Amino acid sequence: MHRKTLLASTLALMIAGSATFVMAQNTPPPAPPAKTGKSMHILPGDHDDAMRMHMRSHGFDRGHGRGHDGVIGDLHALERLYTQAGRGKEMAAVYNDVLAKSQDPQVRDYVYRRLARLQAQPANVDQAIATLRKGLDENLANEAKMRAEHDKMRAAWQQRAGQATPAAR
Repeated sequence: MHRKTLLASTLALMIAGSATFVMAQNTPPPAPPAKTGKSMHILPGDHDDAMRMHMRSHGFDRGHGRGHDGVIGDLHALERLYTQAGRGKEMAAVYNDVLAKSQDPQVRDYVYRRLARLQAQPANVDQAIATLRKGLDENLANEAKMRAEHDKMRAAWQQRAGQATPAAR
């Protein structure tokens, strides 16, 4: 009798364990946490917040040790200080100095945009347009250069792959 009770208890535990396992398999995974980031809609006056969000989405998280992040963060802080001091126009000289020293395409693109924004503020739209066109020309030249390098590497890879195929047979 004792043996039958032990066997029945073991069987009941196995059935209960199997049922729990089956129920766990059918349970849907928990919902992902709600996003708490800012909206991508740009409201009037939110240009700086929108610019920071744009920069973060393109890998410009300030303070993470990458070269151009420090430059852009420093420029942003300098512009804020110059503006607070009522000397915002002096940033044009800083931006031109950065353009003379930096070869980083992302930093240069950022500086061209900020310089054009600064130039367009009072009403010098023609100078702002010229600055943006200069930045556009530079970006197009960089893109063409990168495309040519990519095509060159692809041709070399295809040539190596073509030479390796007959030898593998």
